Amino acid sequence: MARIVFVLTYPAYHSVADPAEWLRWDNRDRRMPALLAALGADVELWGVGAADAGHVSDAAFGAPYRIRLFAKTGGGARSRDHYSDALVAAARRDAADLFVLIGTNGGAGYRLFDRALRPDARAFALIIGGDYWSRLVPHARLLFTEGAVQEDALAAGGWFRPRIPRTRMERLPKTIDTELFRPLGAERRWDVLSVSRVTRWKSFAEVGVLSRAHRVAVAGGGPDAARMARRYPAIDWLGHRRHAEIPQLLAQAGLYFHAGRRDYFPRAIPEAMACARPVVGFADRLGADVIPPECGLRVTERDFRPLVAALLRDPVRMAQMGAAARAHVVATHGLRSSEAACRTLLRVAAEVRA
Repeated sequence: MARIVFVLTYPAYHSVADPAEWLRWDNRDRRMPALLAALGADVELWGVGAADAGHVSDAAFGAPYRIRLFAKTGGGARSRDHYSDALVAAARRDAADLFVLIGTNGGAGYRLFDRALRPDARAFALIIGGDYWSRLVPHARLLFTEGAVQEDALAAGGWFRPRIPRTRMERLPKTIDTELFRPLGAERRWDVLSVSRVTRWKSFAEVGVLSRAHRVAVAGGGPDAARMARRYPAIDWLGHRRHAEIPQLLAQAGLYFHAGRRDYFPRAIPEAMACARPVVGFADRLGADVIPPECGLRVTERDFRPLVAALLRDPVRMAQMGAAARAHVVATHGLRSSEAACRTLLRVAAEVRA
């Protein structure tokens, strides 16, 4: 039986402070271990938490598996940098065939690589969840990518980056609950909605510009929420909302605009698509595989204002895009979309054992 350990490289509390809410999340990070467990693997999910904790996953999907949180022991002020030396020690003792790191640049991943994976020559796969490059990337046995933009950049390499063979890459779809994220009837309250953590790493300049001419709302909390609210007072800042509330917010919006300028395939985009909302994002990071032309707009800094305004004036086109977006997500990013990737992990784990 293959033993595979998934490791969150960002702490469990990075996006939400409430441990109970984090445990209720139903996303790809949870469903891939469940699928692997159902396929007969011995699977665990590890992460950094505020305190040591152990849980068993909900058995409603796939098969149950163990979740272990290890108390933070360092990393400084930014939560993304936090790590646990107890997690590293557990990895060195564990007989896992394969570790699967979720995220390229979290502090827990760096610490694990530096103190266990690299010195002990342990095999690991890497799930890219934003930034496609870090010093871990060349050492990964397998890279799960988000989209074509990342794959092209990895294959091309750079003056300080080696080229990564495409044979070491596999596209990993998102996992969207299309029953939760579905079209709902509601009166339009906003023209534009963004869903984002409110930090200095996100850019709200564009939605700020749009708020001068349109009704704009942003759902999400974060350390810079008060500062952004002062900077862009015309935006309706909704604060942190539970994941289950987002479909109802999307139902009250005309379109979804992705505020981030550093993301290659944020989960919020297919969630909005699943709710039959046209999606708008910037073409320099978001490829046509992320926002197909029939599902929304890929814009630039020069043209986003007139293109958004024209789309909002065309309800027929918006409805067509929304319907196409919903169909695309149901076909591509459903609850079992990562099953092929799980079978790849089983194959890689078997190769490591051999």
